Amino acid sequence: MKEENWDFYVDTGGTFTDCLGRGSNGRLERAKVLSRGSLSAEVISYLEEGCMALSEDPGWPKDFPIGFKIFTGSGKPSRRVLSWEPKSKILRTDQPFDKEDQRLGSIELHSDWEAPILGMRLILARSGIAPNSVRVRMRLATTRCTNALLEDSGRRPVLFVTSGFSDLLEIGDQRRTDLFDPVPQKRPHLHGQVIEVEERIDRTGKILQPPNLDRVRERACRLLEEGQTSAVVSLLNSYRNPDHERQVAELLRELGFAKVVESFGTHPFMKWLPRCESAVIEAYLAPILEQYLDRVQEGLGEWGELKIMTSSGGLLDRSQYRSIDSLLSGPAGGVVGAANLARSAAVTHFINLDMGGTSADVSRHSGQFSYQPEHRIGQAKVSGSALRIETIAAGGGSICSVENGLLKVGPKSAGAHPGPACYGFGGPFCLTDANLLLGRLDPRKFSTPIDPTASESRLGELIELSGRNRDDLLFGFLAVSDDAMANAIRKVSVEQGYDPADHALVTFGGAGGQHACGVASRLGVKSPDVIRRKPRDPYNHCHHRKKEEGACDERVSRNLLVRLVDLVGHLLKGFRIRGVPQLVCLLHSHGIDRHVSFT
Repeated sequence: MKEENWDFYVDTGGTFTDCLGRGSNGRLERAKVLSRGSLSAEVISYLEEGCMALSEDPGWPKDFPIGFKIFTGSGKPSRRVLSWEPKSKILRTDQPFDKEDQRLGSIELHSDWEAPILGMRLILARSGIAPNSVRVRMRLATTRCTNALLEDSGRRPVLFVTSGFSDLLEIGDQRRTDLFDPVPQKRPHLHGQVIEVEERIDRTGKILQPPNLDRVRERACRLLEEGQTSAVVSLLNSYRNPDHERQVAELLRELGFAKVVESFGTHPFMKWLPRCESAVIEAYLAPILEQYLDRVQEGLGEWGELKIMTSSGGLLDRSQYRSIDSLLSGPAGGVVGAANLARSAAVTHFINLDMGGTSADVSRHSGQFSYQPEHRIGQAKVSGSALRIETIAAGGGSICSVENGLLKVGPKSAGAHPGPACYGFGGPFCLTDANLLLGRLDPRKFSTPIDPTASESRLGELIELSGRNRDDLLFGFLAVSDDAMANAIRKVSVEQGYDPADHALVTFGGAGGQHACGVASRLGVKSPDVIRRKPRDPYNHCHHRKKEEGACDERVSRNLLVRLVDLVGHLLKGFRIRGVPQLVCLLHSHGIDRHVSFT
């Protein structure tokens, strides 16, 4: 057993991953890496024998990046790192550079680790500690599943439903996605083929027709031959009696399906549509999340402990965590951390503005957290408790453009690669470029090397295209983004009966401080009440609190629910209460294995 413990608190966003580490001495160490699992640097010259001279020491210990792949502006790896010497700032590669490959400016060093592990190893290396010599505990917030939904990069599962309801998700609740669209669009869905199962359970849970497993077996074997390995089983009234779903799911697993999701286990409540939607989203994202978390867990070592932030602001063990718990994981961490930060400033009513590289998330705290029973990410709707957060596509990497004479910011983002133009990888003009050219960013203190001349070049293209002058474009892009964030804040305040002027504004994230005053002025928030203090990171601030308040709240609520079930079972003994079995099912679905019986 390892004697020394290290705690790590990680927030993985769309562009950057922030990591805090705390060892036995209690001192906090910080690392910031690209979310692709990469480090960045600036090359100023090429020397003989495959050597590169960097502009400054990026804070990497000697020989830390050995084996990392080097990416230049082409986006393709060209060399691997053989050695690194911080004093001379010389990076030696496995092959010499040809004249055409000797590109000055930004480079990216890609590791084979996930970003949280890269950040953890970098912090340990700076302290002179080998990763396998300590016991690691990591608290992680991630947007991996959120990005997969927005990019439509998940794996579509086969959907098994009760016979006669194959178009359940296509019809949905019959709401049009755009009420005023003259050509109505069909609801997008995330599942693949739909297989009807001959079975029926009535609304009381009574079996009217057992499932035709022979027919299911026949269809399932064909699907396996076609390469399908993921399935969702969602049958009518399974929340009252899940027996049929269990039978079908067990058969599919026996036949060889790698991932089978049962809807009653994902959302054990009435209303078939949200139950089925949640199960499909779980199966669609599960392969991505499981692969990601498996790689993170593996990087922590044999004795590593991993807990992940949920959309409701609590922490769950790796074994209990589900894809649908993660869709607001990153923003929820910011909300909980901002609450701790605001309390330290004696502020109880405040509005959060979390502006990162890809999006901006806003929420309101009026003495307590605000929750919602369901939440939507892109076109996907998930049923389950989550912090009430409004998300818009306005981040530092949001692309600025001129369309039909109008200034536009987002929704498209340059992401971590190529990133904004100033990153030096040929990216488009983004909000970060506008802030840089207006003097709101200090290139010497930025977390990655940036090139103002690249921003000027892209801005010149927009000036020529639009016919506007430089200041009109720069200040115009800022105004568009500030208006968008102010409108998002009004949705969580004014539309719910709260005046934003009665709240302080807590801003954080990589770009939050640059837009705090502009947003505050639009909302009528007085400037002295805007909290502009820069924390270690609100996400990480919430994670490294001694009592880990978000996680503590979730554990306490679960204990209370268990006691409530026991109490209700004792007081209402002999009565038929429908809600109690549902509550028990919910507890079990969230990993509470305590046996509760009723007589």
